[in-house]
Amino acid sequence: MTKKLFSAKAGKQISIFIENRPGSLAAVIDLLGASGFNMIALSLSEGLELGYLRIVVDNHEEAKKVLHAKGHLVIDRDIILVEVANEPGGLASAIDKLVQAQINVEYAYSANSLKNDHSLIVIKVGDVAKALKIVEA
Repeated sequence: MTKKLFSAKAGKQISIFIENRPGSLAAVIDLLGASGFNMIALSLSEGLELGYLRIVVDNHEEAKKVLHAKGHLVIDRDIILVEVANEPGGLASAIDKLVQAQINVEYAYSANSLKNDHSLIVIKVGDVAKALKIVEA
């Protein structure tokens, strides 16, 4: 029997545009920290004038309210949170199942896991429910 190297669950991501200038990222993460939110994952992509910030926090709905109150346009994204063994083949074992089911990975980024021997991977796919069924099978 093959050892399972991952587990997965549905999650929510907050996506916002921030100005591409010094202090923009700090303003968002300082706001979230001061409001008591724990950031689980973060990805920042560059643009010409704007950056695209993706974050996963411990209290999604409340964090959205705080960001809205400060004037941010918040985009909700359904994502999969995949906890993978921090060893060769850990991530591949999950991604390969998606490929076999013809499920496209639109983007992915990693975050720290609460477990020292694991990594947390945030994955965006078109159909979270279908992808979870496949990955967990």
